[in-house]
Amino acid sequence: MKPLLCKCLQQWTGAWKCVTVVLLYLLSALHPLTAQDILLKNPSLEGTPGQGAVPPGWRGRGTPDIQPGALNITQPPSDGATYVGLHSGLSWIESISQEVPLKAGKTYTVSMDLAYAPTYAFLACYANMTIYAGNTPSDTAERLWSTGEFYHTNWVRYSFVFTPGRDYKFITFMAAPWKPCDKSIYGSALLIDHLSDALLETPQLAVTVRSTCKGENRGEATVTVKGVTQPYTVKWNPGGQTTEHITGLAPGNYEVTVKLPSGASATKQVTVAGWEVKSKVTVIPSACYGQNNNTIEMTTDGGTAPYRYYFNGSKNAVYTPSFSKLTPGNYRVLVKDEEGCTEHIDNITVAEPAPLEIAGMRTKDVSCTSTMDGKISLEIAGGTPPYAFSLDNNAWQASNSWRGLDAGSFHFRVKDTHECETEGSAMINRNIRECAVFVPTAFTPNNDGQNDWFRAKVHDDVREFNLEVYSRWGQIVFRTGDPEGSWNGDFRGSPQPGGTYVWILTYVDSKQQARKQTGTVMLIR
Repeated sequence: MKPLLCKCLQQWTGAWKCVTVVLLYLLSALHPLTAQDILLKNPSLEGTPGQGAVPPGWRGRGTPDIQPGALNITQPPSDGATYVGLHSGLSWIESISQEVPLKAGKTYTVSMDLAYAPTYAFLACYANMTIYAGNTPSDTAERLWSTGEFYHTNWVRYSFVFTPGRDYKFITFMAAPWKPCDKSIYGSALLIDHLSDALLETPQLAVTVRSTCKGENRGEATVTVKGVTQPYTVKWNPGGQTTEHITGLAPGNYEVTVKLPSGASATKQVTVAGWEVKSKVTVIPSACYGQNNNTIEMTTDGGTAPYRYYFNGSKNAVYTPSFSKLTPGNYRVLVKDEEGCTEHIDNITVAEPAPLEIAGMRTKDVSCTSTMDGKISLEIAGGTPPYAFSLDNNAWQASNSWRGLDAGSFHFRVKDTHECETEGSAMINRNIRECAVFVPTAFTPNNDGQNDWFRAKVHDDVREFNLEVYSRWGQIVFRTGDPEGSWNGDFRGSPQPGGTYVWILTYVDSKQQARKQTGTVMLIR
């Protein structure tokens, strides 16, 4: 194109009509432009280099320059013989404009080469190309696109895609002052060359997606193309389908590209999700053993609600994820969402609390004729702690024992935190004997089951009990505060030698008298 253009310029100097004819002819041969594409005049920005000059077919604001050569700009063109240089500040704007029929709602693509000029007669701080639409060369009614700050001094290709909100008559390319510059009044300085031959009508894409279940290939996608009136082609990747609607998609990422005969194209990425239905299962057991009122409750997310629940092999779906009045056992649930995605949950174990029962009972009879020191102690198993206890229908208590009992028959009740109950009875007898404490004089810890332990025989309701045993050297070898405590003849795990040991016993008896008894005991090996 360049030699023919130069020849035309040589024969008809200043004859822009010639240039236009040549450009239109060549562009139509190279690109099948349609009525929706907008041809640009002199997109290579060819003209006579000079300061304050604008290439033919363009209008300037401020003092654009045809480069190279003006104001010490020497960078070679990226296309053709010349290009345009612009530098702007907050109080001085330079731009070039061209009259074009921009249509509201249409999407266009334009490309160009740009470079930063750090020294453009004055020092600059950055480059910034901003495209505006308006109805006069200096009108900046709508900002269409901007590069933002850039600093590369070599030529770099940029492509801009924009959609005007209204109809306009002019498009403007400005070295926009992005921010103040501390080097000079010209903050933004740039070089522009090699615009695309036309503002290419560009398709606008909208994609709707129907996802699929995880592990399945039932996804679908549909691309809707807007903003173009010319034929276009569609291609999906991966897959290579060429229709607007495609099916049989697995979960994953896809892209669709729509291309026009002019070469303009648009690409959009989409994701086909893999729906996964996931449920949290909660088993609520019966309050008490044997009630058979266990419940399974489920919370489901993922997929598409509402969810259907098929309980324990049932063919009939329910929408309420709660199943009650269940007996202990194993259950299964099939969950299905609106898209047909399923979740199989097997081996849901339902178990009730263990039966509440008396695991053990200890009683202590009344010690002697004139006391009331009977005792009942219970061990409980099953149910749900904590437990409460009542004796002879008296008030409930947290303790599992009763002390200070007289002789007689007693009935007790036990309940757990869910009011589950069990009951039983116990008999306390009275020992008809003198209230006293006796201490044996010998014992034989040989594990024959007879007289193996040294212990006091307490036939009284005593308190503050303390029994100590001393060796012949005065060392304490045994001590207990339990009236039922006993010594096996060892000290710190080692058997003590046979012989005589001294004991001292103190306590308060049932008549509230402090007592002290002493004596010796023979340890026989």
